Amino acid sequence: MQDGGKKNKAQDKLVEKKENDMSWPVDAGDVEKAEKMSFAWKVHPFTRNRLHAAFSIVVLAVCAFLSYALTQSFFMSVMAVVLLFVSLIQFFVPTYYEIDSEKVTIKLLFKKREEKLSKFKKFFKDQNGVFLSAEPDSKMLDQFRGLFLIAGETDKNEIIRVLKGVFEK
Repeated sequence: MQDGGKKNKAQDKLVEKKENDMSWPVDAGDVEKAEKMSFAWKVHPFTRNRLHAAFSIVVLAVCAFLSYALTQSFFMSVMAVVLLFVSLIQFFVPTYYEIDSEKVTIKLLFKKREEKLSKFKKFFKDQNGVFLSAEPDSKMLDQFRGLFLIAGETDKNEIIRVLKGVFEK
């Protein structure tokens, strides 16, 4: 059993890396560096700004009032509020992001979305986060093909550090 343990330790130090149908052994130190090139953060806009949170609650209440006044149906009023809430779910519940050298993972309530970074050609910093673009040149349809990662100022810098490590290869 000790020989098997030594064999597993030796195998742990070498990891196969495949790229362009070529594989070569990679040192364990390189693997650790790649693993360090990851970052996870949480965004919850509802708790970030009290004024926006209060305004959103007022909008939900006005929606409920107006839908009841127009339809005289409690059921339709509740449905209107639920539909508005669901359409703004990313504002009301926390979103968890994780980015590493291979993919971006976004977790929102019961939904998990993973996108490979190889799909994206460039990125740029925005006022509210970082935008990953699928097109190398700016185009009108970028906003529909890209992915926007919402982040605070300190989180943006860490995300850009990880992305520079991926895109500058």
